[in-house]
Amino acid sequence: MIGRRVKEIRMQKKLSLSQLAERAEIAKSYLSNIERDICINPTIDVVEKLAKALKVHPAVLLSWEIKELGSGMDDSFSCIKSHISTLDSLQLKELRDSIDIVVWKREKVPLSDLGNLV
Repeated sequence: MIGRRVKEIRMQKKLSLSQLAERAEIAKSYLSNIERDICINPTIDVVEKLAKALKVHPAVLLSWEIKELGSGMDDSFSCIKSHISTLDSLQLKELRDSIDIVVWKREKVPLSDLGNLV
């Protein structure tokens, strides 16, 4: 899980738990819970903060392979399918909820257009 990767990279970079928590602007206790896999599903924001603090790509923390993708849609779908196959049912529900939000944002009426309705 992500906790093992965070701890491994933190140790390689010779950072204490306190130092990384401070750099990532998260609570030390929360970071400790992540590293011990007590908190197994940190938010994307937390993953991004940790990645930035560790100076790595977020995919590295998630143990995803980073490879060059072609520009075609088939490559994007293959990448997504490979990651989806590793998710448990709770993670799949969270993914569906995230997709629903993206679709909702795309379909909602921009606030600037509301002035034309009155």
